Amino acid sequence: MEVNWDGAGSKVGIEIWRIENSRANADTPAEFGIHPWPTSQYGQFHSGDSYLILQTRQDEQSDSEKYLYDIYFWIGKDSSQDEYGVAAYKAVELDDLLGDAPVQHREVQHHESDSFLNCFGRSIRYLDGGIDSGFRHIDADSEKGGGYTDPRLYLIQKQKRITRSIQIPIQGSDSRAGGLNHRDAFVLDFNDVVYTWFGDNCSPFEKSKAAEVGHNLVHSTNGHAKLVENVHDDDNQDADVVAFWDAIGCKREDIPQEGNYDISNGDDPEVQETKLYVLSDQDSFIKVEERSASKENLISDDVCLVDTGKTIFVWIGEGSSLREQSQAMVMAQKHIDVLHRGMNTCVVRVLEGQESRVEGFLEAF
Repeated sequence: MEVNWDGAGSKVGIEIWRIENSRANADTPAEFGIHPWPTSQYGQFHSGDSYLILQTRQDEQSDSEKYLYDIYFWIGKDSSQDEYGVAAYKAVELDDLLGDAPVQHREVQHHESDSFLNCFGRSIRYLDGGIDSGFRHIDADSEKGGGYTDPRLYLIQKQKRITRSIQIPIQGSDSRAGGLNHRDAFVLDFNDVVYTWFGDNCSPFEKSKAAEVGHNLVHSTNGHAKLVENVHDDDNQDADVVAFWDAIGCKREDIPQEGNYDISNGDDPEVQETKLYVLSDQDSFIKVEERSASKENLISDDVCLVDTGKTIFVWIGEGSSLREQSQAMVMAQKHIDVLHRGMNTCVVRVLEGQESRVEGFLEAF
């Protein structure tokens, strides 16, 4: 059993593991595994990585001490196919450890479900790169914070009631992608100083979230960094303000009103008329048959795909075979590929009897 599962799901809360690989040298194949993600980094994810998130909740409908589990495997937009495959495999392994009780969710960067976002107060932060880029390492015993020296700029933007923070390139007023603009809020993390800067037209909510991100970055340094809030005057000779504008590489009057960086990364899939497919194991082959989308066609001896366009629910019947169960998520991915739906379709695996726990499943019919 994976040693990093020790204690998983034993108490209410959120637990996160990152998919990581290692190799002895350039000539040996990579060995993939998982590693616990620091609690101080919860809510932020590298675009080049994949993660497993376990949410453990008390079952309020039961008088017992029973827990309810949700497993999310989150796929960064630049994550490798290998990492995605390991995330899916490890999700099954964790599911087995917890007695097949969890609901499984596949989440894709920029298109996360409401239930996933609610795990982090509907505010998450994307970082560039992957495991090799890492995150700021702090030596609590050192006089300085020991952080990186390259400045990192974060764009804070609210779209569709969701506030996201994403690392963007630091560029001047002639930037082709990224840089400051007056529509959004920004946070600059530079050595031992964290700055917040607010565009003239950014919303109060974006300002609040930028302040929150800035505070969290300072907190992650164990008090070695300081926060400079709402930088606005590039004529000010304060050393911190001068350092901010030197790092940004332009003056305030050169900053455009509108930015050209869209944090949404494309539209969410559209809801469509629900379709239902029954997967059955016949003579060592998985047969797929489309049937009318009604709850009466959810057959306990089989596995069903319930496709709403925005979400594919993988429904596992109580009497389904192990082969049908093991192939269910694979068939859901093939279904997405055949229809050229892209990676932004959410996939949720739900066991028979868990339907009321899964948002949108009953409404699909």
